[in-house]
Amino acid sequence: MNRPVIRQLLRNSCVLLMLAGTAVAQSSTVITGKTAGRPVQKVSLSYWYDPGISPAVTQNTLLKPDSFYFRIPLPVGKEIFFYTDAGSGYNFYGMIRGGDSLQLMIQGDSIRFAGSAAGLNRAVYEARRAQLRITVPASSDAFQLAAAYRQQLEAGNRVMALYRDSLSPATWAIARAHVLGEAASGLVSTLWKVATAPDSTLEERQVLFYKENILPALPQVLLPDTTLTPIRYLSYLLHKAEADYFIRHRYECNNRAIYEWLKIHYSGRLRDRLLAHSLTLGFAAGNPAEEQEWCVRDYLELVRDEACKQAIAKLYGRSRKGISKGVTAPVFSFPDAQGKLISLQQFSGKVVLLHFYSGSVQVLPALTAIKDCFHNAVTFVNICCDGAAAKDLPGWIWQLDDRHREVLTQYNISKYPSFIVVGKNGKVYATRPPDPAVDKGTALANIIYEALLQ
Repeated sequence: MNRPVIRQLLRNSCVLLMLAGTAVAQSSTVITGKTAGRPVQKVSLSYWYDPGISPAVTQNTLLKPDSFYFRIPLPVGKEIFFYTDAGSGYNFYGMIRGGDSLQLMIQGDSIRFAGSAAGLNRAVYEARRAQLRITVPASSDAFQLAAAYRQQLEAGNRVMALYRDSLSPATWAIARAHVLGEAASGLVSTLWKVATAPDSTLEERQVLFYKENILPALPQVLLPDTTLTPIRYLSYLLHKAEADYFIRHRYECNNRAIYEWLKIHYSGRLRDRLLAHSLTLGFAAGNPAEEQEWCVRDYLELVRDEACKQAIAKLYGRSRKGISKGVTAPVFSFPDAQGKLISLQQFSGKVVLLHFYSGSVQVLPALTAIKDCFHNAVTFVNICCDGAAAKDLPGWIWQLDDRHREVLTQYNISKYPSFIVVGKNGKVYATRPPDPAVDKGTALANIIYEALLQ
């Protein structure tokens, strides 16, 4: 056999070995189920590779006729959290490991489990049901609220104790943290419900209340060194950090103070993930820019968890980059009704109105009126980012899918509807023109007219 043929065979063998290795590493992880006794048309599934840090991946499926099936791309052994929702309050928030399977039978007001992940999810489900049997009063009395949350923590602990020997220590610890996190956050929040009094002793009474009614009941969870940390437990630790800071210093703290407290009192991967979750919430809440930037810069120097570092760096880059008047509009392409790709560059020489919207929020009359004013001088590109695309919008219509979500990042879109006006030279002319539904499109029409004069 000559050498070129041998080399080709070796290359083919390497490709086959690589494909085989990929097939082994990428498991078949499925969640299936049935709904019985009630009309359900759609079931949705969301899952998180890095809870509290990475965005959710969401799938939807129509029932055929009353069954659903989801396949999750997940490496063998990696655990993730998932949330499945069949509507009308029928939902479940659980965990699954790569290579496992889970079947959910949703019937009446209960869920039955089968498959290799059944034991873990049954434990989470039963613990949560035990907690919900204890009603949290509508009263604003701190003592009554604290008593209810303490009972919920006790109920969750009792159920989880029954499953301790049937789950691995690491999985059991994560599941328990997931179960107890929400009630623990509620218990900590009662600190701020302590009633004021004429004698101005509120701070002293808060300290005493915290030490006697909150602190002894808070869960002690030794989480394993893993990237899977329950978002409910992360949120609880943030709330506890704020309370602990207040008890120590007797005054309210800002975001930077909480960041410093977390950095001092936690270590390792948990510290990295807890700080990342705090910073992620800060970006979402619009924390003061200078304060947030200081925390982010400090975090990017000390973080060791690569997933956390990349997530925060991406959010930070997006917040700094943004989009402003005069910059070249980021280029993207989308399919027309026949599937042919249409590029933003094809509209060079025309003013373009980019309309990012949700299917549940309609501004049809205002946009139609604006389109009628300018006829063909302005190109409308309507991008449906959530829900079903409206069929009667003037101009091009694009139903955004998960593969093209980067467009929202490029244009810094965080709410709907949002509008971007692109000038004839391909540069952004206006980044946040007024919503035409507010003034019947008058202000937006004036901005478009000014862009046409450029």
